Amino acid sequence: MKYKINKGFITQKMGKKMTIFDGEASTLYTFNETGSYIFAKIKQGTESDKIIDKLALGFNINRQRAKKDYLEFINVLIKNKIISSLKQKKPGK
Repeated sequence: MKYKINKGFITQKMGKKMTIFDGEASTLYTFNETGSYIFAKIKQGTESDKIIDKLALGFNINRQRAKKDYLEFINVLIKNKIISSLKQKKPGK
């Protein structure tokens, strides 16, 4: 699955952290190193499975834990309307 960053957010990377400002809601989000990594990979259009694999390797955790952490973070981003899923075309259509 791939996700896209919704419009209307201002993002800035500061060291290993990422901040996102939602001007419409006047809300500032700050992500830790893991959240910043995931967000950057989503922004690059990386597939979920590849992000999970790289999380497991990069943060020296098992894949199951990486997937759980990834999905929890994705759900927070979706809930706050920061990202939305890209509808993927089915082969042959």
